[in-house]
Amino acid sequence: MNSIEELRHQVINVAKRLPDYGLVWMAGGTICARDSETGYVVVTPSGMTYSDLTASDMIVTDMQMNIIDGKHRPSVALNLWTGFFRARPDLNAMVHTHSPFATAFSVIGEPIPILTETQANWFGGPIPVTPYLSVDDERFATLPVELLGQGFGVLLGQHGVITLGADLDGALERAVTLEEAARTYSIAKTIGNPLVFSDEMSRKSFNYYHQKYGQNFKDEA
Repeated sequence: MNSIEELRHQVINVAKRLPDYGLVWMAGGTICARDSETGYVVVTPSGMTYSDLTASDMIVTDMQMNIIDGKHRPSVALNLWTGFFRARPDLNAMVHTHSPFATAFSVIGEPIPILTETQANWFGGPIPVTPYLSVDDERFATLPVELLGQGFGVLLGQHGVITLGADLDGALERAVTLEEAARTYSIAKTIGNPLVFSDEMSRKSFNYYHQKYGQNFKDEA
């Protein structure tokens, strides 16, 4: 199996996991990933329920959105997904969801601050929100990229959630983590005034997690 075929399997496998976490329903959301060997992009088709799809239904395009292989129409927001990849060569995967708690903050136009250590570990800073942008708005493919900056997530105003990662596992874990943080924030706001991480606290936690945490890192001698 070549790298593109393997990535096709990975993309549909992640797409089929989204409903398990309550992040999408029916044909909602999008999964998109860039192949590090060819630079090609694999993306879910537009408006099709994931449970009915296989790896062969995933569309392969180049970074200019020319279709290389695929029998379906790709995500209508492909210009935005490739825009993220062009701006951030360190990121190769994107998960777009309509998860209810995080999306609720996009509806009121409120960024999601860093509230917990786990959220800080994955994001390192608050998640910004765009105004509402229709797919034919000239800012649709650029403003979310600008607001993302060096972060890992952005809310599309009155629409949904985007998280990114070096790979699909990272992008998915960020999507799950952000929804849980938004749910916790919503609950906390009903019972008091939530405490939030400062930018310094968030960055320190993020750096520690990615430099010291887990089994793949060793303390310096």
